[in-house]
Parts: sequence; C-alpha cells; structure tokens
Amino acid sequence: MLLERESALAQATAALRRAEGGEGSLLVVRGPLGVGRSTFLESLATLSRDHGFVLLRAQASAAEEPFQFGVVGQLLDSLRGVVPPDDLARWLRRADASLPGGTSHTALGDGTPTATSASSALSRQRAPRWLTVLLGCIQDDRPAVLMVDDLQWADTGSLQALALSLARRARRRILFVFSVLPGDVRGTRQHVREVLAPQDFRADPGCADGLFRSDDTVSDRALELSPLGLNSVRLLVEKSLGGATDPVFVDTVATRSGGNPLLLRTVLDEAQYLRLRPTATDAVVVATLRPERVRQRLDAFLRSQPDHVRRVAYALTLLGPAADEQFVARLAELDDAGRDQAVEVLRLAGLVDRRSYRLTSGTVLRDLLEENMPAQERTVMRGVTAELLHRAGHPAELAAEQLMAVITLRGPKAVQILRTAAASAQRRGSPRDAARYLRPALLDSSLSGHNRARLLVDLATSERSFATAASLRHVVEAVPLLSTVRERADAILLLGPLQMDPPAFRIDVIRASIADELRRSDTGDTTERELALRLEAREHILSAQDPAHIQRALRRLRDLGPSPRPATPGERELVTSLMHIAFVAGSVPAEQLASLCTRVLEQERPVPDHVHSTVPLAVNILAGAEHTEGAANWLREAHRLAQRRGGDVEQAVIRCEQALVALADGHRTYARDKVVQADALAGPEASGLPTVCAAVLAIVAMNTDEPELAEQLLTQHRLHTENQHLAALLHVARGTLAARRDEARTALDHYRTAGRRTEQIGWLNPVVLPWSSCAALMHHRLGEHEEALAAAQLELDRSRAWGAPTALGRALIVLGRVTSGRKGPELLEEAATVLEKSGNAYELSRALYALGTHRETHRNRRSEALKRAHELANEHGAPALARKIGSKLAERTGEPEARGNRLTPSERKVARLAAAGLSNSDIASQLGTSSRMVEKHLTNSYRKLGIPGRPGLAKALTGDDTEQ
Repeated sequence: MLLERESALAQATAALRRAEGGEGSLLVVRGPLGVGRSTFLESLATLSRDHGFVLLRAQASAAEEPFQFGVVGQLLDSLRGVVPPDDLARWLRRADASLPGGTSHTALGDGTPTATSASSALSRQRAPRWLTVLLGCIQDDRPAVLMVDDLQWADTGSLQALALSLARRARRRILFVFSVLPGDVRGTRQHVREVLAPQDFRADPGCADGLFRSDDTVSDRALELSPLGLNSVRLLVEKSLGGATDPVFVDTVATRSGGNPLLLRTVLDEAQYLRLRPTATDAVVVATLRPERVRQRLDAFLRSQPDHVRRVAYALTLLGPAADEQFVARLAELDDAGRDQAVEVLRLAGLVDRRSYRLTSGTVLRDLLEENMPAQERTVMRGVTAELLHRAGHPAELAAEQLMAVITLRGPKAVQILRTAAASAQRRGSPRDAARYLRPALLDSSLSGHNRARLLVDLATSERSFATAASLRHVVEAVPLLSTVRERADAILLLGPLQMDPPAFRIDVIRASIADELRRSDTGDTTERELALRLEAREHILSAQDPAHIQRALRRLRDLGPSPRPATPGERELVTSLMHIAFVAGSVPAEQLASLCTRVLEQERPVPDHVHSTVPLAVNILAGAEHTEGAANWLREAHRLAQRRGGDVEQAVIRCEQALVALADGHRTYARDKVVQADALAGPEASGLPTVCAAVLAIVAMNTDEPELAEQLLTQHRLHTENQHLAALLHVARGTLAARRDEARTALDHYRTAGRRTEQIGWLNPVVLPWSSCAALMHHRLGEHEEALAAAQLELDRSRAWGAPTALGRALIVLGRVTSGRKGPELLEEAATVLEKSGNAYELSRALYALGTHRETHRNRRSEALKRAHELANEHGAPALARKIGSKLAERTGEPEARGNRLTPSERKVARLAAAGLSNSDIASQLGTSSRMVEKHLTNSYRKLGIPGRPGLAKALTGDDTEQ
C-alpha cells in the first residue's frame, strides 16, 4: 500500500512518457532514513515494466562498495531472464565492438556473450564508453529505465560509468532513477555529486572524446518523500491489525513512528507479532516497542558517520525540547562550525527538524538513539545536560529527568537538582513525581547526617499521599539524624494520626520519646506548645483501644471544661482526639460532641491535607451524631482539590468521610459508591486504608446490605486480627452472612464475640458497632426470648444515652420486633416517630415495615404502615426493601405491587405546600418532620414531574392532578 505518494508517482509517470518520446532525464528520489525510498522505487519499477520499458536495476550497499563495477554488474545481471536472450547477446556484442580493437571479451566457449563476463572483463578506462554504447543499443530497440537504490554506496568505477551515460541522456529514450539518503557522508564524494548533477553532452566526431557540451534542455527532477499523515497511519493500522481502531492507539502509533514508513511498518509488524489489538489499552504497550530492524538500520547509519555527527545526535537526543545551538555545541564538545556541519548532516538524513534543533521521526527513534549510546558516555552526558539546563534557568524537573536515567549521581549538585525538582512537583500537586526524583538522591554516597535526614523528610512528605508504609519507614529513619527536638517533632507529625500504625517500627515509642523531650525542655515557646499538643493528640488516638487510657482521656476532656477553645491547629487536634475517645466510649451525648465538632470544622479549611490531621475523626463524630449540615459541601470542596493534586491517600480518606456522611443522611447508594471508590485507591502501595477508614467502609457496606463486601474489606486489612475494633466488625459481618444462611447459632456466636471484643476495649457506643441488637434478633430466632429482650434493652439504653435519632430508632425497632403483646407495636410506633424526625427515610421505612408485619399491630394500621413503608423504599433507592414490602402488601390485598413515577401522598403533600410558597422549614414544622425529609420529597417530586425546581411546581402539579 503506497500512501501519500500520488504527486511523486505522477511526476515519475510524466518522466517515463518523456523518455518514451526520446527525452531522457534524471529522477533523483530523496528522503530521510526509512521514508520509503526503496518502496517507491519498487512501485516505479512495476510502472515502467507495465509501460514496456527495459528495466536495469541495482541496489548499492556498504558490503559491495569495495568491488569494482559492482553496481554495473548488477545492472547487467538484472537483464537476464527479463529480455530475450538473442536481444541481450546482440546488445552485448555491439557494446564489445565499441571497445578498442573492436573484439569481444565477453564470449564463452560457444561464442555466446554473458552479462557477468562483460562486467568482470571491463577496466576503469573502458567501462564508461562500454556502458554508454550498451544503453544506446537498448534504447534503439525499446525505452529503458536505469535504477540504482542508495546511490551513495556505489563503487567509484560504476559511478564514473554512470556519469558518462548520463551525459548522453537528453536525446535518448532512457530514464535514470537514483535514490539517495541525504546527509550520508558518502553522498558528498565527488563522483556521487557528478552523477546527481550531471553535465549534458552530445556526440561530435570532431572532438577527441566524441562529446561536446549540448544546449539541449533536460527535465531532471528531484522527488522529496515526506513522512505520512495521521489518516494514512490509521489506514495502515486498520490493514495490519484489523477491526475498529481506537483514536488513542492510532495517535500513539503516529507519535511513536513520526509517520516514518519504516518505523511505522516495523512498529505495526511487532504489534501484530504480539497480537495487540488497536485499543486504548494496547496503546500503552505500543508506546514501549523498540523494533530490532529499526535499531539495526539506525546503528548502521551512525557507524557510517564521523564521530562529531554521532555526538551531536546524542546531544540532541538528551536535550530534547530544550536543545538549542549553544547547548548542543557545549554538550557535544564542538565549535560552531563542527556543530553546524553535524546538524546539517542529520537534517539531510531526516533525523533533525529543518527549522529547529529537535529530532524528528517519532519517539521510537529517540529511544533507540539513547540506547545506542555507550553506557558510560550516556551517564556523563546526562549529568552535564542536567547541570546545563539547571544553570540556564530551565524548569528543575526538566533537568532532573536527565538524572533519573543514570546509575550513579555526580555529587551534591545532582542531589540539589533533584530536590529542587521534587519541590516543584509537590507544588504542582504531583507527589508521585516528587518521590520519584528524591529516591535516587538517597543513593548518593556523599549524603549523610542532617542532609540525609532532610531528604528523608521531604521524601516522606511526598510518599504520605500514596505510599503510607514507605513514608512511615522514612520518617523513622530520619528522626535520629535530625539535630533538634523541633525538627524531630515536625518529622513525626508529618504522619497523620489515621496513618500511624502502632506496631510498625515502634512508632508510638518514638513519638513518646519526642513528647517527653519537649516536656523536659518546656521553654514556653508557642511553637513547641503546638507541637506538644499535636503529639498528645496522636497519643490519645494510638491508645484509644486501651480502657485505662480511655479513662485518662475522658478526665483530660473534662479538665478542658464544657467549651474547650479550638483556636489553634494543635488545640483542635487535641480536642478532636479526646472527642473521638468520648464518642467510641459513648460517654458524652451526641449533641454536646456535635456542637464541639462543628466549631472545629468551621475553623478548618476544606483542603486535602486535613486527612493528615484529626479532622476526619470530627467528621466521623458528626455523622454518628447525625449533625452533617455543611459537612457534605466541605468534603466536596476538599475532594475537588484532592483530585487536582493527585494524592491517592487523600482521595481515599475523603471518600470514606463522604460515604459516612451519605449513610447518615440516608443516601445508601451514594455511600456504597464511595466505598468502592475508596477501596480502589487503597492499593498495595498505599498499604491499604487507614484503620479508621477500613472500619468506616465496613460499616457502610453492612448498612447497605453487603456483608460480603464488608468481610472482604476487613480481611484485606493488615491489622484485622490485631485491631480489636476491626476484628469485632469482621465477626459482625460473618455473623450476618451466617444469619442469611439460616445458621442462627453460628451467627449469635459471631455477634457475641464481637461484643466481647468491643466491651474489652471500652467501646460502648452502639453507633460504632450495634452488636447487641444483632445478637437480640438471633436470640429471638432461636426462641431465647429473655436473652433477646436483655440484649435489645442494652442497646436501647446506650442509644438513648447517645441521643442520635437513627441509632435510637434502630434500637427501638429491634426491641419492638422481639417484644410480644401490645408493647411491641408501641415500641415500633415510637421508633417510627423518632425516625420521622431524623430524615433517614430508609430506617423509617424499616420501622414501618416492622410495624406493619408485627402480629399485634391493628389490621388497619398494618396496611397503612406497609403502604407508607413501600412509598419510602421506592422514593429513596432501596429496591430490595421495596420488593420485600411489596410482596407483603400483595399478600394482604391480593393486588400486584404498585409501580410507576406518580407522586406519593407524602411527596404530593410537600409539593403542594412548596407550590403555595412555604419554605422548607415551614413545611417541616407544619408536617412534623425534618427539613432534610422535606428536601428529599421535593427532589423526588422535581424528578418525577420533569421540572428543574420549585418555580415550576404549581403548573406541573395541575397537570399531574389531571392525569391522575
């Protein structure tokens, strides 16, 4: 397939026609390495044969250059088997007759001339005239094309013979076609230049050599072949690999090859061999291919060039976009003249852009050029390149990339370049790049003591965003090398309390040692006080599963007074850590903790780095207390910034926070989606999720009816056997799975084991782990009614002490389900009343379902409760619960489950009040529900009515009434 060569073929066809009419000419085909000169000549050869031309063809090469008349011999050999033997013999006899003495030197024993013997019998003096006469004999019978590929490699004798024949081309039916590689050093030889720019002569018997200069004009042409465009690349990809092609794959192939036909063909051949498909996924593989055939061609070209040309090629490769004439000269160690000559050679060969100092022909060529460099020379040149770029004011990251590819660094200057580049990468929000620059710097043998410590701290700062275990390890290594206690405290505080792993590297021992050192110094300095408060906060979090420490922490919280001052970051971290312990212990009511956490969050900016402080624990408490107003927007802004900065750990933790807030607001599907997203970010490099986050995600998974996902998340965590809370959660997940299999006794054992673990560490808040209500249901299933009532009552008492509506409503549901007689429905009615004000429609639906299925509930109330429960489950995205309730309704009424997008009675009531002009808070007050529930009803109404918001409600409701 010959693409984008239509113009060149048209010119060649015109030259053939002129030659056929007796106007011979020269056609020179030029183009960079691999542009397809030989392929073009092959097409032209086919075209000439189709037009009835005699074709003489030769391929010059380095291997045959030493052989005298090697190209002439190939030209003559190409006639064998192509033209009738009688014609060939006649032409050879006439050519022999032109030699001095007029006798043949080419006959065999039987007198038959041969092409091979003809060329071998020639001398330098005889060959030009002999070839000229031979071509004259041929063109007398038929028009001819004489074609030589890679003329720059032709031997001298053949070049001299061709030069004389070319001089007679004007009035002969011969087209001479030569391909040459511009810039090749052999192309500058005098005999090559004479062939490519021949004089025009014609015969004159009066002259000594029988020739004189002619005034005839000749239509010589030079055809420049260029790389292929994107459309041609796409066509070749389709032909080679078949099927629909992804634009990403085509773009990658085009970038890799630069449209150069040789590079393109070899890349596609290798892709075909590897059975790649033209997809975006396989484009990643294509971007790494380095075809061996291209490597060999490039190596042959470079070996044929003088040393200064090779050095300039290497310099251009290393400098890349930063290359200019000064940098190239300094890196290649050349003066201006040597540099210009070398660049011109590379430009003529098509390796360097004509208007700049940049390599052309695709990224594969650049990669192969670099691999062609001797290792030691590459190391030295990269070091020099980095220093040149850095001193010239280029971006530090550009200079650092040079050092990333060397085995050993060249002292302090190289380390400084890498550190500057890392700081730049960190500022633009790319911690992975920052760490990538800093890691090689650690290998520099000249780095020790305090300097090494600062480098380790910088590396840990970058790694904490995506590789927490490595960050922890580097902080531990840095601390002993730092000079002052402030520096050591700063280093240990780089690690957020959520990311600190108590068993790893004895991190708590190191923290305690630094805290003691700060207390002993006690200079009264404000900075040191802040450091001490933040270290104390980490102590409380790391010791939160120690019952004795929990009591000390609660006393510390009481000592701060009823309204602690969270003015500074250190004070906020301390207060939040103490509130976290009060929360898990269930020792302070939800309202009190929520008020304090709200004040903390109001003073914190919504930035991704908040995950390295105690702020996520404040969000956790607010979600547990169901005071999430403003938290969702705060987290949304923090997540937006985290996505822009690219930190996996920050994004994962924020998604955990969002999942918890969404669950508290009753958005179960959204919460579940955030669980999956967070888990996807917490890969092996990040050492999994922080312990608190793993617990959050497991809780969300179990509350969205996915205990299998909860079990998977927990068993994957490295501390699921050592951390008591994670172990308890795992037992609850396995207990739920056992209950689904109708293995009530096994489930009960799991739930009670979970309870023992949480009781042992003093975590009594049922929001953290509602194990007691789970155990109550299993006791009830097994017929153990007293035990069921006791377990359910325990959870209810603790939930009342905590005071959050959803937790209280859930406890009431369980107690109502296990309580017989009229007391059961009364408890379920209380649960529905509590949950009606909570805004958690899912839990309200569950309460109403329990009420509607309790055997002691009045018949009319059953039907009413089930219908309302069904409406809520459909409205708020709980299809499994909706189906369950729908089937109960169908059993009772004998009618199929209702479907459709009509407004429910609750939605219609809220929508009418909103259309009348009432605010959300007025509607909530009038209906005795929460503002969040009103907002949910309105959102569903807008969706079902197909309107953007409140202004269209009145008109839409009129239409909906008409339909109904």
